[in-house]
Amino acid sequence: MSTNQERRAEARQRLREQMEAQARREKQLKIAAASIVVAVLAGIVGVVVWMKAEENRAEEYAANWVTCEYPVDTTTPEKLDPAEFKDQGEDVVAEVRKFNAQIDTVEKTKRDAEPPTGDQPRRGTAEIAVTTDRGEIPLTLDRAGAPCNVASFVHLAEQNFFDDSQCHRLTVSEKGPGLSVLQCGDPTGTGLSGPGYSVVDEPPTDLAVAEDGSGSTIYPRGTVAMAKSQAPNSAGSQFFLVYADSTLPPEYTVMGTIGEPGLKVLDDIAKTGVKSDDQANPDNQVPKRPITIESVAVTAQSGLPEQ
Repeated sequence: MSTNQERRAEARQRLREQMEAQARREKQLKIAAASIVVAVLAGIVGVVVWMKAEENRAEEYAANWVTCEYPVDTTTPEKLDPAEFKDQGEDVVAEVRKFNAQIDTVEKTKRDAEPPTGDQPRRGTAEIAVTTDRGEIPLTLDRAGAPCNVASFVHLAEQNFFDDSQCHRLTVSEKGPGLSVLQCGDPTGTGLSGPGYSVVDEPPTDLAVAEDGSGSTIYPRGTVAMAKSQAPNSAGSQFFLVYADSTLPPEYTVMGTIGEPGLKVLDDIAKTGVKSDDQANPDNQVPKRPITIESVAVTAQSGLPEQ
């Protein structure tokens, strides 16, 4: 039978064991809590790193790609009633009848094309060969300044949209920077039609200001730009080739430049002139000798971002 002294010793031993067990449990809880904290912190760091990586990817994507809108545009001007213009003279009536005939031509010969789909590259160049019956006009289009318009032009060329069409407008400036361009891109040859969709304006920001105080800018010789009406975002497929410095409001999207062989072709076309030298005559901006685009081909592309 245990003595009181032995019983007290056993009690003290049990107490020590219980205290040691409690200490071990507390240590295990602290380790577990620390592990949870580390795991949570690692998760937070992982989320932050992932979010930063996603942000960087988004910024890189936005720097390389742009979302372009190409609204449907199937509007055709309505015919006019010649009788309403009789009091303005036979010349005006004749112009109205010519306009109505052009609308008939549009309805018979209009071509519709599909716009580009998906996001478009913000950088890279496209080499274009415009083959006419007067010679080849090489173009270099730069997406950096006009990604949506260049994408549309390249896409139209790949659909053979421009093939077998007439350049309908030629302007000849006698003195100083006026307007010296050849305008093409309407398969109907009337200047009233396009591809069935419109393209957003991407106006230039680096052209020299004209010295006449008008607020216009100089589109230098060798410029390729998109034609449009006075309404914003009204460009389609029509474009103009500048063969001599020209004064225009800075509203026309610049797509690129014309190669030297093409400028020689344009100089030759300009020398042939227009049907009438009278600026009041509607034939004043009609090429004296018809100019046919036989084909427009994309011969090379470079510098495009990786998808």
